[in-house]
Amino acid sequence: MKKSLLILAALAFLAGTAAAEKTVESPYSFEYREIAQKLQGPSAPFEKDGCIVFSAELGPRYVGIAFDFENYQIIHPFMRKSAYDENGELIKTWYFYILEDVPQTNKIYYRMIIDGLWTTDSLNPQKYYDTQTGIHLSEVYVKKHEAAATRTVATQNSSATHFVYRGKSGQKVRLAGTFTKWDSWIYELKETAAGLYELDLPLPTGTYYYVYYIGAERFPDVTNHDRAWTEDGRPVSKLIVN
Repeated sequence: MKKSLLILAALAFLAGTAAAEKTVESPYSFEYREIAQKLQGPSAPFEKDGCIVFSAELGPRYVGIAFDFENYQIIHPFMRKSAYDENGELIKTWYFYILEDVPQTNKIYYRMIIDGLWTTDSLNPQKYYDTQTGIHLSEVYVKKHEAAATRTVATQNSSATHFVYRGKSGQKVRLAGTFTKWDSWIYELKETAAGLYELDLPLPTGTYYYVYYIGAERFPDVTNHDRAWTEDGRPVSKLIVN
C-alpha cells in the first residue's frame, strides 16, 4: 500500500513538473516587462537593454507616438504608469511607451500625438526642423546594436540553429528546451573564446522554447527578444525555425 502511494505521489510530481513547463504567449518581451517595472517617472527618451523609452506627463486623455521609419503611418499608444511609496501611497502617474524593435540607424525622428494634436516631445530638448515639410520633429540618437546572436544558420551539411551566450570565462553553460523535454544535461555550449559560448544544433522546422542553465540557475536568451512564460511565471525564449 505504501509503495502504491509513493508511486502515485511520484507520478503526480512529474505531472506537475510537466504542466509547469507549458508556455503562455505574451505580447511583451522579458526586457519590456523588466524596463516597465523599474520606471521611476517621466523623462527625456533614453535607451535601456536595447530598447528606447519615451514618456509624457499626466494630463492629456490620450498620448501616442509616430516614427519616421514607419512614415508616420502608425500611431503607437502610450500606457499609464503609477509609482507608489513604501507605504503604498501614490507618488505620481505618467505615460510611457517602450520601443523594442529599434531600427539599425543613428537617429530616429518622431512626433507625439496628444489628444489628437500632432506636436513635438516636450520632455526631449532635441528638435529638428524639416525644411521640406515645414514640420518640427523630435529626434533621439540611437546606439548601434548587434544583431541577435541566436539564429538559424547554414552549416556544411544542413541548416542549424546557432546558439550564443556571452558571460564570464570558465563557466559551464547548458541548453534546455522543448527539443530536450527540458533536460538541461544533454547539450552544453563550447567556450570558443574568452566568455563566448556557442553551439550549432540542427532542429527541424517548428516552434521551440528554451533557456540556458549555469549550475542550477536558469535564464532566457538575452540575444533573443521573443519570449513566452511557463504556467508558473518563468520566462523562456521562443525560437521559430523555418
